[in-house]
Formats: sequence, C-alpha cells, structure tokens
Amino acid sequence: MLFLMAGDIQAQDSTSTKIEAQLETNFEELDPENSGISGEQLTQFLEDLAADPVNINIAGINDLLQVPGMDLIKAKAILTYRENKPFESIGELVKIPGIGSVTFDRMSPYVTIGGSKERFRDMYMNPDYWKANTRVEMINRFQQNLEEQEGYIRPDSGGGYLGSPVKYYQRIRMQSDHLSLNLTQEKDAGETLEGVSGFDLNSWHIALQNNGKLDQLIIGDYSLSFGQGLVLWTGGAFGKGREVIGSANRNERGLRPYSSAQETDFFRGVAASYGEKVKTTVFYSNRKRTASVVQNDSVRFPSSSGFHRTVNELSRKNNLGQKTIGYRVTVQTPVGILGSTGYHNEFDTYILRGSAVEDQFDFEGKVHSVAGFDYRAIINSTLFYGEVARSRNGGIASIVGFQTRIGGHTELSVSARNFNEDFQSFFGDGFGERSGDPQNERGVYFGLRHAISNKITLSSYIDHYTFPFAINGVSKPSKGNDLLGLIEIEVSRKLNGYILYRNEVKESDFTIYDNYGREVDQSGKERRQSIRMQFEYNSSPALRLRPRIEYVWFTPAGGEKEQGFLIYQDVRVQITGNLRADMRHTLFDTDSFDTRVYQYETDLLYVMSNTVLSDRGQRSYVVLKYEPVRFLDIRIKYAVSRYEDVFSLSSGLNEITGNKRSYFGAQIRWSFK
Repeated sequence: MLFLMAGDIQAQDSTSTKIEAQLETNFEELDPENSGISGEQLTQFLEDLAADPVNINIAGINDLLQVPGMDLIKAKAILTYRENKPFESIGELVKIPGIGSVTFDRMSPYVTIGGSKERFRDMYMNPDYWKANTRVEMINRFQQNLEEQEGYIRPDSGGGYLGSPVKYYQRIRMQSDHLSLNLTQEKDAGETLEGVSGFDLNSWHIALQNNGKLDQLIIGDYSLSFGQGLVLWTGGAFGKGREVIGSANRNERGLRPYSSAQETDFFRGVAASYGEKVKTTVFYSNRKRTASVVQNDSVRFPSSSGFHRTVNELSRKNNLGQKTIGYRVTVQTPVGILGSTGYHNEFDTYILRGSAVEDQFDFEGKVHSVAGFDYRAIINSTLFYGEVARSRNGGIASIVGFQTRIGGHTELSVSARNFNEDFQSFFGDGFGERSGDPQNERGVYFGLRHAISNKITLSSYIDHYTFPFAINGVSKPSKGNDLLGLIEIEVSRKLNGYILYRNEVKESDFTIYDNYGREVDQSGKERRQSIRMQFEYNSSPALRLRPRIEYVWFTPAGGEKEQGFLIYQDVRVQITGNLRADMRHTLFDTDSFDTRVYQYETDLLYVMSNTVLSDRGQRSYVVLKYEPVRFLDIRIKYAVSRYEDVFSLSSGLNEITGNKRSYFGAQIRWSFK
C-alpha cells in the first residue's frame, strides 16, 4: 500500500537528504570498533553550513575551503572567475575546472550567490544586523534500549547503574549571520538526572561570527581544527574510504562554536580569530576532566567515554583540571597558505602513563606543549600540502602530499606520513591508519580516480603503513597494507550502483602450544577481505529501493579462514508530502566477531549509527520523519536485532538475557526563521 501511495507523490531531494547521503558515503567504510569517530560534530558542521551557506560572490579563500568537495585549486579558480563577472546562479560552478556534476552535487547545499542579508554588513549598531537571517532551533531527544541490562539489575553497592536506562538530550540554539547562542544538555543511559541543572553534560557558548575582520569571538565551548591535524584537530574528520582523492588532505575548519554532546572533544574558555589575508587565532581553555586515580597524587590520562553511571564512575567525575593556551596564524600568499599552530597545556595533577609495552612513549607529567608549521600551495595546477610538528619531549611528526589531475578524467592523490613513536599531541588527529593521536606510524597513501565516461567511474587507493614500535595486540614493530577498489555506475537517472572491494593485511600476535602444552607467543599476518555490491533504484521521486550484499573473509594469524555475509533491502518511501519512512531488513551470518559486518543506518538527526553485526541473525528498523508544519520535525526510530543459538548478548553491565536487542528513539525539533 505504501508503494502504491508513493507513486503519485512528487517528492524532491531536500538539503537534509543530501547531507545524509554525504555522511553515509564517508562514514559507512569506518569500522566503529576501530575508528573512534563520533559523527555528531561533523553532522552539526554540515547542518550549520547548509543553514548559512557560503556566498561564492564575496567569500574569501578560508570560507570557500569550508565547502565539502572544495580544495585550494577550485577555490582560487572561483576567485579568478568572479573577477570578470559575479556568479548569477550556483549552477555556474560547473564552469570551474575540476567541478563536475558529482562535485557540484556535494557542494550545492552549502553555497549561495548572496542576497538581501548583505545590506546590513558592517552596520554593527543596527539591531537588524545582528538579527539578519535569525534561526532558532530547539531539540528534545529520547533514546532507550528496551531489554533490561545487567547494570540496572545490580544494586548501587554492587556496581550497578545509578540512573534510568533513558538517554536524554536537549538543545536550544539561536543563530544569525553574526551571532550564535547555544545550550546543549545530555544525560547518558544509566546516569542520574535531577532537575534542569542535573544533566551530566551542560555545554554552552556565546559567539560573534563573520563580523568583518573579526571572524570569531567565542565565550564558552568551542572546537579547533587547524592544518593537517597534527597539532590541533577536534571535531572529527573523515578518514580512508570511498572519497579516495580528498581524504588525505584536510581543509581546516578553524575556530568554531561547539554545540554537540560529545563530552570530551572540545575546549571551554574564550577564543578569537581576527584578520583576512593574515589571520590570527588565540584561545584559552580551563575545564575539568575525568581520570582514573592511580595514587593520591597521580592519575591516568583523562577518559574519553564521558560516562558517569556508577558510584565509581561518579566519584571520578571532574577530578582533573586542565588549562590550555594556544595560537594559530595563517598567511595567504600568491601561491597558497602558510600556517603555524601551537599550544601549551597544564594539568593540576600528575599524569602517569600506562604500564603496557605500547604505552611506553605516551605522555607523562603535568606540562605539555606542541608547535607546528603547515602549508598548502598550488604549483602548475598541482596542490601541495603538508605539516610538521614537534612536541615538548622532542618527538616529531610530519605529513606531506599532493593532488593533481592527469588529463581531463583522472585525479591522483599521494601522501606520506611519519609520526615518531615519541611524538605527543593529544589534541591532534592526523590522517593515518589509526584514529586519534598521530603517533608511532609511518605510511604512504596513493589514491586514484578515473572517469571512464560520465556514467562509469573507477576509484582506488592503496595505503602501506608501518608501526615502528609496539601497538595494542602486537608486541613488536609491525606493518600492513590497505587496498580499496571501487566501480561506480550510473545506469540511468533512476538506477545507479557500485561494487567495492577491500583487502587489508597486517601483523598481529597469536598464541600456540608447544609439545609440552606451554603457551608460546608468536607473530604473523592476518588478512581481512570484503566485497560489496549495492544498487539504488529511484522508481519515482517518492520511492527508493536499495539492496546490498556483502561478503567478508578473514584469516587470523596462525588460524583458519573464517567468513561472514550481510544482505539487506532498504526502502525509502515518501508516504505523503510531509511523512517519510525509511525501512531496512538485514540478514547476517558471521563465523566470529573478526568477520563482523557493519552498516550505516538512517537515524535521528545528529545521531550517527554505524551498527556492528556478528554471529547469525537478522535486524530490522524503521525511521519515520514527519513534518506536520514547516517549523516542526518529528522523527521516530524502532530497531530490533534477533540472534540465533545465543542465550545472552553483550557482557558485564551491558549484558542482556535472551537473544533479542531492541531500541526506540524519538526526537522533536522546532526550528523558526
């Protein structure tokens, strides 16, 4: 009946739908068990950019580089184009070299040619200046796993959870072209909530934005993303995946107000960015962190979980003070942009590194600092970029690379990285095999994309990496390589698809028993391969069908080959003009967790769901998005996973008795303009 109803509805692809598609493309290749990436800040960044798009007729280099799909070559070409005449429509962007239909689709939600809001520019004493393009957004979100978990059965004295299983989030934000006010509050499942002020997370900011040379002035919470991420990069970043050309080169987001609910990836204090061709950012942060106590006078490095659900977790809440002060300076030159970044950090309690072999070069002490230099330059239509940084203990990290076009249909990206094992930058997040701090890794990345025609595109990357010192799971230096091959086919305007192959080989430790039954540790190579086929059929503007099948093979070091598979049917139906349903049914069967499969799922706004599936079972979900009026958006998700031949799921405080795990989430967003 839904299919029949959908046939007569002329639904158009909205900006939010395009944002969802971009996030899925970039996130679905990331294994959430290893990536450590939260998508909330990236989602928020794209939503904010779409709400206040970049004016391609007046924007400078730094603003243009915020647009997804943009790089320094394209940005400079836009400046050159508008010297002769202004853009009369955003569709003219396809006249810029390197911006084809696919790149334009990525950019289109985030650009504009300007309008009436420009009439208030520089009129700081005029109230209309501060109210221009005002948007008010209020969000309330409720999420809960429906089966009872062990943590809610145990008493508080036995280490059980103190609060209810409900995860609750609320946010109110007012934005205009030049002003941003925000309050975000969240309680995780298992945490207590007593009154409006009793949330575990309270994040806020007051920010002046885009006021001439004063680009940003923020009081409260903010994020920093500079250079190639070796010194300062908070807020997450896309890693290796289907975007084989642009992933190794970072376009910095700079200083931005923070409004998400990730509890550890932000600064709190005051920060400002000033200037145009020479731009300076200075910041000061003073905030409390949570750390495990080793002795009365020492703690471990601050936790990144943000959970305060049990008596023990709550007793450690905000037990560590952290002060940070730093800078960022960029200079625009005729060939590119030069930059320098640095910070000095002090803890009020001594940080003691871990005792494992791989922890030997981690930070220890109270005082820490890092500084670095980076560049982006265009020489003969080739983009060169890089960054080198040094930490207080003498550790060095560097990354260099270039992007270029070979003929009219081929793009090449090459990047090399060298992160010393003793380099320490705990606010950094450089491109590499491992997420998080850029440390103990060397690698060379080659990415290639070739358009056979306007219907068929081939993409591939190969990344060869080494770990000069021990890492988790490998007690000695090791190496590996990661290969991706992708064929994208557009059969017609209604039908497209792709075939993706991945192969990763790396070293790991394993244990055998000798003739006397004694354990002997050895090292060997493990291989994980996967092949995926997916098609998307838009039979009408209101109905999208998307089937996928994926196989995984895994051969552990010293073990036998295992395999797993996933098959799903995804359906999106625009039931009426203001009601949309996303539905999916998945079958999966894996020999072990090593052959796990994972799928990116449609979810509530700002919630990234990259679900891991292992063992044998099936999963179904439905997401309803209802917009009864222009300013109200209601979303509901119900998901259920059923497993065969198991009697309990998860372990510890998260253990569920039975073979079913189900979830319910609901969200209401009010947005006024």
